[in-house]
Amino acid sequence: MKQTVLLCLVISIFQLSCSHHKKGYEIDINVSNLNANKIFLYTMKRTPLQGLYWPIIDSASVVNGIATLKRDTVLDEPSWSSGIYYIDTISGKRRDFVIKDKFKDKGTHGNFILENTHISIMGDAKAPNGLEIDGSTESDMNMRYGLIVPNTSALNKRIDEARKNYDQKLLSEAQDTKNDIIKSFKKRLNILTEQNSSSWMILMNVYQNASLFSPTELKEITGKFDIQLLATPKGKALTNFTKQSKSLVVGADFPHFNYNDSLGKKWSLNDVKGRNGTLVIFWASWCGPCRREIPMLKKIYNSYKAKGVNLVSISTDHDIAAWRLAMKQEAMPWLNLSNLPGDNKLINSAYNLQAIPSIYLLDSRNKIFMPNEYQISIIVENLEKVLGKG
Repeated sequence: MKQTVLLCLVISIFQLSCSHHKKGYEIDINVSNLNANKIFLYTMKRTPLQGLYWPIIDSASVVNGIATLKRDTVLDEPSWSSGIYYIDTISGKRRDFVIKDKFKDKGTHGNFILENTHISIMGDAKAPNGLEIDGSTESDMNMRYGLIVPNTSALNKRIDEARKNYDQKLLSEAQDTKNDIIKSFKKRLNILTEQNSSSWMILMNVYQNASLFSPTELKEITGKFDIQLLATPKGKALTNFTKQSKSLVVGADFPHFNYNDSLGKKWSLNDVKGRNGTLVIFWASWCGPCRREIPMLKKIYNSYKAKGVNLVSISTDHDIAAWRLAMKQEAMPWLNLSNLPGDNKLINSAYNLQAIPSIYLLDSRNKIFMPNEYQISIIVENLEKVLGKG
């Protein structure tokens, strides 16, 4: 009898724990001077063309400045750039909630991070420093750190200038300084990860900067995150990036493929490889920088085709008609491939494409000679090197 009671108690506790864990979000609003009959919750989404939009995902009636937004549906992961707005009953204009920054004096935010938890937003709608938010750990992390990147923009300009002027001394000094900055930046991210292993915001920062890490470094920092966090979509993306990274470094065999041309014929990596090297160009019809780079790639094609270097473009488009139209408009004289009408995300995942254009230079054996580059000057520099190697 006692064992049965104990077993039931254990089951009840487990069920309670699970139901609590699966709870969705709840946002309690208590704002004075809120001239609103209704509030609307929106969040950022991306179109297939990577455009941004902010659809309304929830709403609630307001009575004397008090309202509750609640949904039991569990979010797969925190939702970036969420916000609340209302239509002012006096002016008839849209007003967005302004959130007070907890860590910067007089700092404000137009959005917060929506997550599966109980969140409170309170204060005075007329307060110049915005409303207070409580209970959103990820919003706090965003206020404290935001999306961070190494500060190398000025150095990148110096490096480009040194390359154009063939100034090897300036180039070496600038590259050394840049390497030191990136090394310190990666150390900082490692420390932040150790201190905040369950933070989705920190995981976002690691994923956004994953290309700065070697495969070994990535494996180490990814392993510091909680298992539950790695089970989220962004956690899975980081795990996949870490797994694929070891196949996308200098000296590694470039991952083989079988993609279609515009007529549906399949081509493998071996079918398109050049006698002395191959430039693999990842692009999309909707990508402005990709298309602006095509005239320079045509010059490379004309200069190096007789030297045994082939070019092949692989599209990450989702729309086969848009891809075919762009090919016709750009009239690229080299082979163009895609996995359409398949899922373009499979290409992004296989080659760790976080941004395009992305260009890989392979040697005559399909080994990676130059990984993930987009600057034409660096591409040409490496083309000369791979030809010298051959």
